[in-house]
Amino acid sequence: MGEKIAISLNNVSKCFKRYNRPVDRLKEILLPHKNYGQEFWALRNISFEIIKGETMGIIGRNGAGKSTLLQIICKTLTPTSGEVQVNGRVAALLELGAGFNPEFTGRENVYMNGAIMGLSPQEIDERFDKVAAFADIGDFIDQSVKTYSSGMYVRLAFASAIHVDPEILIVDEALAVGDMFFQAKCMARMREMMDNGVTVLFVSHDIGSVKSLCQRCTFLEQGEIKSIGKASQVTETYVSTIRHETNQELNKQIAQTTNSDYPPTDNFLDTTKKIQKALPTISIVVNIDRETEFAEGAYRYGDGGAKILDIKILNHAHKIANHIEYKQDFFIQAAILFEKSFATFCFGYLIKDLKGIELIGTTTTTENLEIPSVNAGDIYVVEAKTKNTLNDGIYTIAFGVELPVTPNQQHIYLDLVDNAVVFKVNPPENPLDKFWSKTYAPVTLDFAKIHG
Repeated sequence: MGEKIAISLNNVSKCFKRYNRPVDRLKEILLPHKNYGQEFWALRNISFEIIKGETMGIIGRNGAGKSTLLQIICKTLTPTSGEVQVNGRVAALLELGAGFNPEFTGRENVYMNGAIMGLSPQEIDERFDKVAAFADIGDFIDQSVKTYSSGMYVRLAFASAIHVDPEILIVDEALAVGDMFFQAKCMARMREMMDNGVTVLFVSHDIGSVKSLCQRCTFLEQGEIKSIGKASQVTETYVSTIRHETNQELNKQIAQTTNSDYPPTDNFLDTTKKIQKALPTISIVVNIDRETEFAEGAYRYGDGGAKILDIKILNHAHKIANHIEYKQDFFIQAAILFEKSFATFCFGYLIKDLKGIELIGTTTTTENLEIPSVNAGDIYVVEAKTKNTLNDGIYTIAFGVELPVTPNQQHIYLDLVDNAVVFKVNPPENPLDKFWSKTYAPVTLDFAKIHG
């Protein structure tokens, strides 16, 4: 195994047997040449490498094989076939309930966990006060773990895992049960460990956290790798897959309640402000004659029926630009060709940083703007005007056209282009205008002297 590789998997597969009756399992043990169970392949031919110091995300729906994969890497499960190599001390926080003896006290479990990780009693003594302080469960540290709440359990489990000086940290969804303050403390500590060169394997349904923490990501689907690569790109593949399935489900609901492919206007306009007017006159800059090429790395998906022809960023003077000035107005303009007739439609945009973190965005539904019906062959030019509140840096825009289905903002995605446009925000001319967050929100500050 290469010195720079922390984890290596080569064609790893895992098969479980499922039996209709408990006695069938016994029969198969006694008669090994007969098969009394059904094979279930939780993993098939999983291969990837994780470099030392890298943070890899693992995403996928429930039942995709994520937890099975982690248990194989932690060597609590043996693969049916394939090879797994791990180079370094592993600390793992897997599903709630794994790793601690419920009959032991919290203190006893900390010592047991440290011993399993190869620490001497003296080394555990030196770390115990830090573990207890981080877990912050008070006198419960000397109570049986079986009396703990799920939040208390995960506090102690995470505190124990990070204080054994791991070279590889594996974190499953267990953190999701912690309160928001503890989650924030855990994330801060994980970032500190990453900065210190710890390899992290991070499993989460929180796509924002995966984008923020991970350099690369693996998308598991039914036990197989569907996509692996940069975290921002793989998470978009995952999101588009989920949205496609959401579209299919919404279309089924529509088909069951109406005779048409799409819902009539009254289904979703009753509870919103109705603005039955055409869009105001717009100075058209986008290309409406043909579909243009979007930025390199653009990714699009949707059910069709509408096609985004072009998207442009315009500066405060309404001129095409790829640089936006600090606190200046700017515009996002798009051209949409409708290939089908719809009772109405909505559109929206989302601005992200280069990691794919979603920063600013809105939709016509959010802004309470309803648009009248459109016919097949219609071309609309739509525009959003806003003020730049972004810090200097490079950003991308996702733009989507959707069909409202219900008043609670369920939409069918007709066409969505992610990373459609790349633009840069210039730093402010006056250094005193500099701010340190990703975005700036206008605020009123005040003070008063009350003594002296």
